[in-house]
Order: sequence, then structure tokens, then C-alpha cells
Amino acid sequence: LPFLRAFIADVSFSIPEDEVFLTEDDFRNAELLTSSPTKSSRLLPRQSFLHGDIRGKAAWKLVTFNQIAKLGFSPYSFQKTRRKGARRNGVITGIKKWPNGRVPYMISGQYTERERALLARSFQLLQEYHKRTCIRFVPRTPLDRDYLYIGKIDGCFSDVGRAGGRQELSLDDGCMQYDTAIHELMHSVGFYHEHERWDRDNHIRILWQNIDRDAYDQFGKVDLSESSYYGQVYDYYSIMHYDSLAFSKNGLETMVARRPEMTVVIGSAIDFSPVENYLFINLLKKALVLDCTDKTNLCWRWLDRCGSFFFERIMKEFCALSCGYCIPKSKMTAPVKAAKGASASYLQLG
Repeated sequence: LPFLRAFIADVSFSIPEDEVFLTEDDFRNAELLTSSPTKSSRLLPRQSFLHGDIRGKAAWKLVTFNQIAKLGFSPYSFQKTRRKGARRNGVITGIKKWPNGRVPYMISGQYTERERALLARSFQLLQEYHKRTCIRFVPRTPLDRDYLYIGKIDGCFSDVGRAGGRQELSLDDGCMQYDTAIHELMHSVGFYHEHERWDRDNHIRILWQNIDRDAYDQFGKVDLSESSYYGQVYDYYSIMHYDSLAFSKNGLETMVARRPEMTVVIGSAIDFSPVENYLFINLLKKALVLDCTDKTNLCWRWLDRCGSFFFERIMKEFCALSCGYCIPKSKMTAPVKAAKGASASYLQLG
């Protein structure tokens, strides 16, 4: 009993007074906003992400020294820049998934009534997928030591997945629009940037000469050991893709699509792409609810073996999620075809 009293006392003061949650009034006000996210519904224009919007394991974003040397910079000086960036990004702990897809949250009391309505609307957009997946954002209780805190901290940023403790997601004044809020919430549940895919060079070209030197690490690649494409091809329409002028030092493009018509598409999304919907509904649910995962991040290379008689046993063992072995065949859903080049962002679940 003394231990229980001490435990209750320990958690009873763990919610700061300046942290609140969205109320029924906020969700009612959200219904008064436009019913679907459009450019006209943005409160403020998109801000440029000066320091990038991902906190956490910046070391996973790899820019080779050869690429830097070609630009005439010293690899050693770039290494120092990366170390500085890693300190700024801060979080060192490994990325984890939220238990059972439950994401406890609190928000800052600094948000205005309209901003709270916009946050509520962003939650509602995600709630449509909560009905078909297990991801759900719920007000934090005193027992939740790991939780998402949304506040006006410094620009727009989030960790990827669950980082532990009070996990900050910043939506400052320049970030208060649907697409940015959804983008950061997507990070918080485990999505990386599309343009940081390991295979991105097959789909876009990075124009290093136009990139602000302090932002080189924003154009690295995420290690395949920490992410998976789940068999989806590159998604130019992804809400997780930066635009072609991101981090430009001279107003010129910093990345262009290898399909020229897609350059104007990247970074323009204001809602989930068709295949991001597929990921939410068909992959994320199985990974979290059924605890169905791939045991290797190379499954995207072996998808042609999923239906093979000779490889069926090994594919069921190592690539159950990507191959669709997690659900009864009667309920199996075929992967979404890439319409107009669309596909899926890649996701951290482990």
C-alpha cells in the first residue's frame, strides 16, 4: 500500500499546468472550417524549414563525403556540421512504435481558438483512418509517461515514431496549416520523408550546388535497416515529400524529378496520397494490431518471389507483411497500383 501511494503521488503531478487537450468545442469548431484541406484553407503560407523538421537519429541520413568533395568543400568541415546538427536535433534514443497504436497527446495552452480548431480538424482527418487502423490520438493520462506534446516551440518539427518521455512536436505560427500539421503527425507515428528513401536517386536528382550548406543533412538517405518501403514505388504525391525549392540558398531548385512533369508535383500535397491511404489501412494495421512485420528490410527487392512455390516458406518467414501473408486470403487486398506515379512513403515500425 505505501508503494502504491508513492506511485500515485509520483504520477499525479506529471501533467504540467500549461498542457491541455482538445475539447468537444474544438472539434465542433473544426466542423465550421472547410470540410476538406485546400490551399485556401491555410491560415498562413508554408514556411521554409530552415533546420529541417525531423528530430532524432540524424545520423541515419547519410550524405557521402565524395558528394561533398565534388562541391569543393572539406569532408572534415562537413563532418563538424553534421555533429552540430546532431546535437541540435537532440534525441539519441532508438525509434519505437507506439504500443497498440495508442498515441497519448497534450497541446500547448498558447494556441488560439482557431488554431485549436485547425488541430482538431487535422486529428479528424487522421481519425478517418483510425476507424480502419489502430492508430488513435488520445488525451494523456497521468499514467502515460511517453506522450506527444504539440506546442509552439521553434518552427515545425517532430521525432519519427515514439522517442520516449515528453516528445515535442512543434507547430509554430508559421506551421498552422493542414498539410504541415498532418506531415508532422505522420512523422510522430513513424513516417520518414519520401525524398530520403534509399532508392530516391532513381526518381529524383539532388542539386547539391543549390542547397544551403547547413542543410546538407536534410538530403541524406535513411538506412534500410531502420525503414521499409513495403514494396511501394516512389511517391511523388506524398505529403511527406519536400518541394523542389526546399533549403535553396539561391532561389534555384534543390531537387528535380527524373520524370520532368513530376517536379511541380513534389511537395504540393495537402492530403494523404492514394498509396499512403493504402499503407495506413492495409500495412500499419497489420503491423501494429496483428504484430505482423517483415524480419528484413530487403523485402522490397524480393516481392516477385511472394507468390513463388519455391520461395513461399521463406517469404512467409521473413516478409509476411510485404507479401500479404498476415491476413486471410479471402480478405487480401491487392497493392494499390501507382496512379500517375503515386506510391507510398516508407515507414518505421520497429
